[in-house]
Amino acid sequence: MTDSLPQDFGEHSVWADTEVSGLETPEFAGSDKVDVLIVGGGFTGLSCALHLAQQGASVMLLEGKSFGFGGSGRNAGLVNAGVWQTPDYVEQQLGKAAGERFNFALRNSPELVFELIKKHAIDCDAQRTGTINIAHRASAFDYLESRCRQMQGRGSGVILLDGAQSESLSGSPLYCHGGILDPNAGTIHPLNYARGLARAAAEQGAKLFQQTPLRSLERVGNQWQAKTRDAMVAAHDVIIATNAYSDENCAGVKQSTVPMFIFHCATQPLDAEVAAGIVPQRHGIWDTRLLLTSSRIDASNRLLMSSAGPLHGFQKLVRQDWMKRLRDRLYPRTRGTEWSYHWSGQVGLTSNKLLRIQELAPGLIAPAGYNGRGIGPGTVIGQQLAEFLITNNRKDFPFPIQPLRPEAWRAAKAAYYEYGTLALQLIDRR
Repeated sequence: MTDSLPQDFGEHSVWADTEVSGLETPEFAGSDKVDVLIVGGGFTGLSCALHLAQQGASVMLLEGKSFGFGGSGRNAGLVNAGVWQTPDYVEQQLGKAAGERFNFALRNSPELVFELIKKHAIDCDAQRTGTINIAHRASAFDYLESRCRQMQGRGSGVILLDGAQSESLSGSPLYCHGGILDPNAGTIHPLNYARGLARAAAEQGAKLFQQTPLRSLERVGNQWQAKTRDAMVAAHDVIIATNAYSDENCAGVKQSTVPMFIFHCATQPLDAEVAAGIVPQRHGIWDTRLLLTSSRIDASNRLLMSSAGPLHGFQKLVRQDWMKRLRDRLYPRTRGTEWSYHWSGQVGLTSNKLLRIQELAPGLIAPAGYNGRGIGPGTVIGQQLAEFLITNNRKDFPFPIQPLRPEAWRAAKAAYYEYGTLALQLIDRR
């Protein structure tokens, strides 16, 4: 990825190192007029552009860097259903009826992701082998059992695993307390998925531009007028799909989430015999520890692990060392292996840990706050926003449309997440 990494000095992303050739886009100059303008070339914006173009709408997408520059090209590549919180929690926060619509809309989000990959022949190492939410200790199993029961009660095909099953499927002697297997989920190369969505949207007639940051956006009469450095576009509706990577030109959206970093470490391709014993059926795994950790083996037998925190300054060595110690406990076969890749990405958190569809003004909508769960939800929200803009049917839109809600104590919360995770990683010397 020519311009998106490193997030911090010296980072080296496995996704950037193995990306397919990106879509070449023209330079945007002059002026234009479209039905819908989308700002941001991640999963949400690209999915929305694709689905709008498929239905005959004229749509333009402006990406300030390259497609997948933000969280879409920096995550672990686990395609999960729903959100981090339990279905019951969602309904408690949003109300029974709204919560049910929300849960139902995201219940099968991996289905849409893998359907688009197949339909548009997206080359992104898609493996629909399932994901496992796994207990890191015995006391966490009660939570997973309740979560599984809630999901099954809403029609999900998830399966509760016992200790022996979770140990066998993870390949780790420490993950021996049970888990939840979602056989409909899976893993992808996230940057290549974003690039594939861009290519599919362009083939359907969407006008896509990279290296074209938004400079200003204002309401002029009954439409929005957006300016870039060299051009201007008018649109009836605008979607701000920049989430955690919003800048000063989307200041309201930026203030609506708390920034938090997720970092990733990956090995070189492991010996085939070693790799065969780690997550042997190639599930994606995410555990229940406070410093949530995910693990997966990619298409080239690299072990990828992820957790919370940035990699800038001295923190890089602390976090990498902690991840190495944890890796060696979880997967003893990897002892002595060095990390060959390390990179980070920023996610947008909300106070209730639920994503929001925010209406900043008439015709101006900004989804934000994916809380680190963006592949499935982002793809679905892009599709649903396209349907909403085509039909103008607010009643059937499955997510509550809310006013902009700035996060209180944003900077203090961000510091808490950064230094709190660092402290826990320093303390954990086992």
